[in-house]
Amino acid sequence: MQAVFPFRQASDLASIRERLAVRLGKIRVEERPDPVSQLVGSFIGSRTYDWKSWDAFVCLVRRYPNWDAIADAPVADIEATLEEVTYSEKKASELKQALRAIRTRFDQINLDFLARYDVEGALNCLEQIHGIGRKIAAATLNFSTLRMRSFVVDTHVLRVLQRFRFVGMKADTETAYDAVMAAADGLDADDLFELHWQIKRLGQTICTHAEAFCTSCPLSDICLRRVENLTTLKAFLDKPGLEEAPIRTPLGYDEIDLCMKGGLQHGVLHEVFSATGHEAAATGFVACLASRAAATKHLLWIGQDFSAHEFGELSPTGLLELGLDPALMLLLTVTNASDGLRAANDALSCAALGAVVIEIPGSPKILDLVASRRLTLAATQKSVTPFLLRLSAQPDASTAETRWLVRGAASQTQNEDWGYPAFEASLVRNRHGKTGHWFMEWNCDGRIFQSSTADHSAVVSTAANGQAATARTGTASINP
Repeated sequence: MQAVFPFRQASDLASIRERLAVRLGKIRVEERPDPVSQLVGSFIGSRTYDWKSWDAFVCLVRRYPNWDAIADAPVADIEATLEEVTYSEKKASELKQALRAIRTRFDQINLDFLARYDVEGALNCLEQIHGIGRKIAAATLNFSTLRMRSFVVDTHVLRVLQRFRFVGMKADTETAYDAVMAAADGLDADDLFELHWQIKRLGQTICTHAEAFCTSCPLSDICLRRVENLTTLKAFLDKPGLEEAPIRTPLGYDEIDLCMKGGLQHGVLHEVFSATGHEAAATGFVACLASRAAATKHLLWIGQDFSAHEFGELSPTGLLELGLDPALMLLLTVTNASDGLRAANDALSCAALGAVVIEIPGSPKILDLVASRRLTLAATQKSVTPFLLRLSAQPDASTAETRWLVRGAASQTQNEDWGYPAFEASLVRNRHGKTGHWFMEWNCDGRIFQSSTADHSAVVSTAANGQAATARTGTASINP
């Protein structure tokens, strides 16, 4: 039996690099881009597939003769060139600002002079430029012809480091960078380059954001997360009366999961109400909840045809940015609430579905206590979980297990992207536990909810007609 050791020491990193090389092969790249090309490529590549960001980079350098031309180009033109990448508008604006800042500070758009700096000095120099965080700075130094000794932490690498308990689950890019560099004695710049791509490929293929395939992982025997999960599973399986225990899916936010006796219960009705003007936030929130319940099964979304005109419609691109797979989403449009409830009752008898969302605007008379009881009874037969999304509505008597009131919140400010979607959520009804009020984020990579550290002193909501509403604080009251 192999002993489990913490993934923290320099010897561990060297051993892991060698073990991953057996599975993934050696990764060495002799031809490197110049530092500015790498910086631009890293700007484009944030939260975007590698092949897509590379195509956008090629389009960019073909359209503009040099970096100065990009620095002087209208943001709209740059955005049009980058339209296929995530957050193209934000990236176009910040890329233009960064290139202009480099030209202003150093008289030309050239970063070759960084070779004269030590790593810390070069990182500090780059991170003083708006839009450049630790990931872009480290990539510019390590991936380019500078070949400096820095380690790049992207979302895949951070997820693997968190799951291995190398860093805490709430660690950010800088914390993970510092932890790796502190344990990387003996690893040169090329070793760190290889280690990044090895861990990234592990995160893309085995330790994915949707699921960790631990049995296929070449490092499973030294993964502390796996050992913790096995210990937890054994303790759970040893509990008496397991067969009567309801199935629950944890949301990822420990405080909420504790209130809900371990997570979101399957096979019962859950209600989500939107605060006025926050219908889009409630829609995103219930999509995330339902995807947790559905897991790898299909999710059926039932909506009324006029609802898209009133409150907007689901977007495949938006689902992808939430980390959800549009291929697992089935959409059904009905003409009225009566047809929607009838379709939902039929769908809940299909075990191939993991969850059903019934989007019902307003307060139609057909949606009464009897209707909710029918949904609950239908859900218990196959343990398919129904979610009632109530837009512009007030709660009535129902058999719902939980009732949520949701409004949008401010995301945490980050250098390289807009941060994770944030919600102000109140659990105002919980039949078998406590209620509560939280500011929470949806981690699009891990597909879990987590606590939010953003400043929530004021949240600006957007009304359905597109006009900015008044900034408000606190939580709207709603009767359970």
